[in-house]
Amino acid sequence: MKKRLFATASIIFLFALLSTGCGGKSDAGDGEIVLKVGHIAPEEHSYAKGFNQFAEAVEKETGGKVKFEIYGNGQLGGEREIIEQVQLGSLDMTVVTAGPVGNFVEEFSVLEMPFLFRDLDHVYKTLDGEIGQELMGELEKAGFKALGIWENGMRHLTNNKRPIRSPEDLKGMKMRTVENDVYVETYRALGADPTPIAFPEVYTSLQQHVVDGLDSSYGVFHSTKLYEVQNHLSEVGIYYAAAPLLMNKDKFESLPEDVQQVLVEKGREFAEVQRQINQEMEKEQKEDFIKKGGKVVEAKDLDLEAFRKAVQPVYEKYRDRFGDMVERIEAVK
Repeated sequence: MKKRLFATASIIFLFALLSTGCGGKSDAGDGEIVLKVGHIAPEEHSYAKGFNQFAEAVEKETGGKVKFEIYGNGQLGGEREIIEQVQLGSLDMTVVTAGPVGNFVEEFSVLEMPFLFRDLDHVYKTLDGEIGQELMGELEKAGFKALGIWENGMRHLTNNKRPIRSPEDLKGMKMRTVENDVYVETYRALGADPTPIAFPEVYTSLQQHVVDGLDSSYGVFHSTKLYEVQNHLSEVGIYYAAAPLLMNKDKFESLPEDVQQVLVEKGREFAEVQRQINQEMEKEQKEDFIKKGGKVVEAKDLDLEAFRKAVQPVYEKYRDRFGDMVERIEAVK
């Protein structure tokens, strides 16, 4: 009996010793904090470039106390899976497109209303002002700490059939969309045939003509080489794809106050940096697409008023879902 008790005690002691020795790096005895980060972007995307600079600035500002382990290019799963990991705490941080965030915080889906923003100036004044603060507050209620709202950019219409200048040009066209009722109703209102397809299957679906086109930012369009299977792009700005920089709230609150302050300050600061990186990259990506033989219809050559008028049924159906948020965003000057 004594031998059995001794063996049991030894096992418990050994387990405790191993647990202490193998704890997370953020609890290392030297005080070093390692934050595990996941995102879906390849290295050439503005997400990755922006986050790498953010991480470098945080490490420098904290004197090397904070380090980052970055798993990009979808190594840890798609955006929804990564958001879940951050919410549960198995992953510390991510920068992620706003669309999937709406599955966790419905209020954030207001940003997906079609043609909601007049231009990028309207976007930035909205997201960097009172409304942006409110949306980040809603994220905190769901277990996230929002460190800033970065960007994936304006989403434009691409296809392999014809130039799109007005809603009439979309009639009967099969357009890929995500499984989101607002997106589906938007394409229906524009006269297109919405076809939900998971993003990993998009390239093949376009290549095999399962669908004719989709909405995409220049960054996604270029980094995933969709230009190989799409030769028309219309700068309609159907949606603005915001990209909140998210952290697990409990993890954030467990950090020393000085580290918290640095993360918040740099998150906001690098929202501007990342947006600028994205805009500069988009200019280069547009030029590259044209050099490859792609045809671009610029905003000035579009009947944007006709597009806005066509999607009014979507506003009539979903406006009340977001209280007065749509009206407040429209009123931002």
